Amino acid sequence: MIYKKETKDNELYVYMNGKLIYKKWLSTGQSIVFDVRAYDRFTLSSITEEKDI
Repeated sequence: MIYKKETKDNELYVYMNGKLIYKKWLSTGQSIVFDVRAYDRFTLSSITEEKDI
C-alpha cells in the first residue's frame, strides 16, 4: 500500500493508493475518516504521528 500525506492551507490529507482516506483540520484538531477499512483502531501505525508514512 502506498500512503501519501499532503498539507494544504490548514488541512492535512492522507491518501492510500490515490484514494482519500483521512482529512484533519490543523487549527481545530477535528478530523474525518473516509475509509474505515483502511484506517481503524486495529491499524498498526497512527497517521497523527509526525513521520513519513
